[in-house]
Amino acid sequence: MCGRFSLHSNKKKLAKAIAQAMPEAFNPSYNITPGSEVLALAKATKQPIGAGMMHWGLRTPQNFHINARLETADSTPRFRDSWADHRCLIPASGFYEWYEDGISKQPYYIYPMSDELLYFAGLWFPAANRGEPANCVILTTDAHPSIQDIHPRMPVTLPRSVHADWLMNALPKDEVLSFSNKISFAKHMVSSRVNHAQNNDSRLIVATTPQNDDQMQLF
Repeated sequence: MCGRFSLHSNKKKLAKAIAQAMPEAFNPSYNITPGSEVLALAKATKQPIGAGMMHWGLRTPQNFHINARLETADSTPRFRDSWADHRCLIPASGFYEWYEDGISKQPYYIYPMSDELLYFAGLWFPAANRGEPANCVILTTDAHPSIQDIHPRMPVTLPRSVHADWLMNALPKDEVLSFSNKISFAKHMVSSRVNHAQNNDSRLIVATTPQNDDQMQLF
């Protein structure tokens, strides 16, 4: 799954990276949580690809969905229309996952082997009311071998070469999985401070150990 991520590049650098004008509302963050507004690339009907802010999460009578499984997104009733017509990309510097050993949970920061951004494949849902942001969810799949020891799932991540096909709803599911599996990650343990949404600074992505975790030392 994906429940926390970061996008901490400044606006100028991001605008160059995504080749789009940046939304005024965007602010870099080291601790993006469900329910936040996130930067997303999408294409509306008869409109060019553009960048905007979307609400991360889809509320239904039964649940609040932040992720959708790639394996079933094209057939699950709540997601299949967006799979067909409303795909998006969510840029990220990296994401967090928690390793569980049955006693404790330790966060890890996972990021691309290169210095380039990650682009999560997502689905978006038009806003119910005029003036409100669209909603989005992040697609997930089985974790890449490089991070399977941390968590069994990961965000679906797509290289730049297929961004246009994805956003034009022209990339089949088997190709999505194939391209996502080609991206390798680096990882390191980080402070448990990331568990608290109010913490949002560069120290969150700095490598640490349980002995040096400044949050653990409080107990």
